Amino acid sequence: MSVKLSEIIKVIEAIAPRTLAEDWDNVGLQVGSYKQSIKRVLLTLDITPEVIEEAVNRKIDLIIAHHPFIFKGLKTLSTDFEKGRLITQLIKNDIALYVAHTNLDKAKAGLNNFLAHKLGLESIQPLDPSNPEILFKLVVYVPSNATEKIVEVFGKNGAGAIGTYDYCTFRSSGIGTFRPLIESNPFIGQIDSLEEVKEDRIEAIIPGKLLKNLINQLKKNHPYEEMAYDVIPLENGRLMNHNGLGKIGLLKEPMRANDFIQYVKKALNLNTLRGAGMLPETVRRVALCSGAGAEFIGTAKSLKADVLITGDLKHHDGQRAAENNFWVLDAGHFGTEKCVTECLEAIITAGLGERSPELITAEALKDYISLY
Repeated sequence: MSVKLSEIIKVIEAIAPRTLAEDWDNVGLQVGSYKQSIKRVLLTLDITPEVIEEAVNRKIDLIIAHHPFIFKGLKTLSTDFEKGRLITQLIKNDIALYVAHTNLDKAKAGLNNFLAHKLGLESIQPLDPSNPEILFKLVVYVPSNATEKIVEVFGKNGAGAIGTYDYCTFRSSGIGTFRPLIESNPFIGQIDSLEEVKEDRIEAIIPGKLLKNLINQLKKNHPYEEMAYDVIPLENGRLMNHNGLGKIGLLKEPMRANDFIQYVKKALNLNTLRGAGMLPETVRRVALCSGAGAEFIGTAKSLKADVLITGDLKHHDGQRAAENNFWVLDAGHFGTEKCVTECLEAIITAGLGERSPELITAEALKDYISLY
């Protein structure tokens, strides 16, 4: 089935918005047009000449990769160089290229979450929470006969969206007092006369990025010449934040360290694992970070994890683990990220349902590290 590329991107970025990506990263549409019609999608970890050749041969319309193909600014698209040849090949064959990298790594329901579920973890939380959304409570006072109109303005402009609900407000009734002064043009009351009006206090939560627009819209629709309102900063965004690098969670049942090694191999379909540090007697609390996450050895230990699973462990990382009496398992960069194709397939299928294009995992997907 054919679907616009923009619709596929919308589904992915509903889970992994580009705003989550690290500043140094380059994510999003790298080749092609949002207006392209997409029937066949190739899912891959990396963009290589073999992957692009496979895309051409299989008449692919879109490649979705995890690792950025265009990472830093290009100074030339000359076909005398590989990057230029590959981009030219994509354009000539009308193949779009989209990248979801650290935004997918950090998303609440992104790659690390998918990896955590493959390992059977429960009570999953971010290992290194980041990018908390700044939330405010906006309180507006309005005459009771205008309450419905103001609630509608709240909802239409993004206030009161909580989970799978919107238009979430609270109201309480009371008596408001005011005295119009000489230069005023009151909606209710007489100049220089103290007035009492039955009013509703309406409140709702609003993301900081939407606050200014909401206040402007409320002022346009509020019956009073001077709208009374309160803006209250909240900690909810930080407390409710589920985005961040890595995950930490619990196994359903504790297991011995040697049994856990075999368990991880089976769950991630690996023949070998590397390790460093001291093996615990039992493993229950598991931290993980896809790709290269040795920087979180200290974080995982401070959160009382029994082990950290990651990739790209270096000599001094192993030394640090040993010095801290902490166990680290190196499942490889590829080993912890190859399931990104399954993760992307699940996101797109859930978002588009029967309208989803054909999703194909690249056969050229491979680990570039050899074990002899």
